[in-house]
This record gives sequence, C-alpha cells and structure tokens, in this order.
Amino acid sequence: MIKPKINNWEIDRVATIDRILIHMSLTEILYMPTIPLKVSLNEYIELSKYFSTPKSKIFINGLLDHIIKDLKAENKIQKQGRGLVE
Repeated sequence: MIKPKINNWEIDRVATIDRILIHMSLTEILYMPTIPLKVSLNEYIELSKYFSTPKSKIFINGLLDHIIKDLKAENKIQKQGRGLVE
C-alpha cells in the first residue's frame, strides 16, 4: 500500500520510524472501526514530530492523505458511528 505511493523512492530510503508510524496508522484506520479517521491521522502525525525527522510530519501527512483517498474510493474504510469518516 505504501510502496506504490512513494514515486521515485525506494522503501528503504524512508526512515524506519516513518514506515512504522505509517503502518500503525493504516492498521488503526482499517481495523479499528470506532476510532475516527482524523484522530488516527493526527495521532501519528503528532508522534512523528517527537520521534522522527523535522520533515517527517509533512511526508507522513501527505502519504497517508493520498492512501486514505484511495481507500475511500475503494470503499475499504469501514467506520462505525456518525462522523467517523469525512
């Protein structure tokens, strides 16, 4: 899911902590239906500010936004409750 979205980059060039945060965020988004989408996105962007490089928050935000748009278009995000997907 990540590799096709990082044009002209090898996955090994992405910081290990960034890959971990992206995987954790996608797991939360896809498999935890009661956690709002924005909460999952914001949590991992905040974590990147503390545990990764200064530019990681921008990279993670852009990549997750791109992946989330595709997942929404494919109807793969299944959240329970009102207002959990925007």
